[in-house]
Amino acid sequence: MPATPRTARAAAGVDDELTLRRAQKGDERAWRDLIARFERPVHALIWRLLAGRAQHRAEDLTQETFVRVLRALPSFDPAGKARLSSWILTIATRLALNELRRPDHRTLAAEPPGHDRADAPLERQRLGAAIARAVAALPEGQRAVLVLREYHGLDYEEIAAALELDVGTVSSRLTRARAALRAALEGLDV
Repeated sequence: MPATPRTARAAAGVDDELTLRRAQKGDERAWRDLIARFERPVHALIWRLLAGRAQHRAEDLTQETFVRVLRALPSFDPAGKARLSSWILTIATRLALNELRRPDHRTLAAEPPGHDRADAPLERQRLGAAIARAVAALPEGQRAVLVLREYHGLDYEEIAAALELDVGTVSSRLTRARAALRAALEGLDV
């Protein structure tokens, strides 16, 4: 009998919990498993937050995220307020936002990762590029809230904790970001 999505998530949760406990005790294989599980979402988050400004730093900031995660892992409380995934994404978010505050970051053309895949339909590529440009054009605070909510599924409270904001501020920034995206994409022929 094949696993249902619910049983698969439950099994993944148990695996994550066991991996976390082993990693907190210094098990290097568990560290590698943890990094492998979260590397893509962390890189994607950083890439999107740095959109058009400092994307050349995405790899370095991804690595720095995991250096900080592994250092702080023994003190992470799995019974605490934050899930492991939101805790890791919070660390990545703060590193990316700090990078954006540096005066020496360059403005680069915003292109979504994998934009040159030959197997993706042309219209989807154009839409993805248009969305990436629209997200990159958002003010830093709106972009961070939008990326954490829409791309990484954090709830308002998790976003508020990650960005050290009130939940009301998260809500208003998200509303403004969505409106700006709608306006930017409204007239596109994609």
